Amino acid sequence: MRQLSKSKLIAFRQCPKRLWLELHRPELRDDSASESVFRIGNEVGEVARRVYDPEGAGTLIDVGETGYEEAFRLTEALLGEGDGPVFEAGLRVEGALAFADVMIPLHSDGTEAWRLLEVKSTTGVKDYHREDLAIQAYLASAMGVNLESCGIAHINNAFVYEGDGDYRGLFHEEDLTEESLSLANDVEGWIAGAQVAAALADEPELAMGDQCSDPFECPFAAYCSRDEPVVGYPLSSLP
Repeated sequence: MRQLSKSKLIAFRQCPKRLWLELHRPELRDDSASESVFRIGNEVGEVARRVYDPEGAGTLIDVGETGYEEAFRLTEALLGEGDGPVFEAGLRVEGALAFADVMIPLHSDGTEAWRLLEVKSTTGVKDYHREDLAIQAYLASAMGVNLESCGIAHINNAFVYEGDGDYRGLFHEEDLTEESLSLANDVEGWIAGAQVAAALADEPELAMGDQCSDPFECPFAAYCSRDEPVVGYPLSSLP
């Protein structure tokens, strides 16, 4: 069984063929359209760490520096201590893994509990954000983390930056705890289905369609359309 990342599970949700190609033919990817999105996401993530950890008491887990095993070991230790926010916390069960943007410790009645936030650079919550969060909530709960709440922190389009590095108010939080936890059985099905698609010996035969651009522009679209007829005067050119 492969350890499929959250992004791989989301790829499967978009199209099983996309997941298979990402695993078996990654050289066919065209990521030119996604580079700016990744850059903006990284910048927003850095700001989120300042907003949710103004005193610098938290810990950022950089899997690029620690390696995966150490990242998961460190996450387990930090979530057990609950002394401060944890950023990019490693969550995993057999067959799936993810890194949570923000884990905030909550102390109520002497019981250690956590709030999980997924940070998005959009100004609203999209459907795939909900699936994204549901996967993380499932993994955290399956690991035994006392997850009291979870939600999406997206950009507040009414925010006005006054300078001095003060970004308080930049994020609007939407609580999706009940919805995310209720999707646990669905997430188990996504993981099982993705494992089946990943284990296929041959590339799945799936026709191109709406899934090639919804919810993302598929980086394998050029490859999948290589044998499609080229239309000299498409109907979309008509007024």
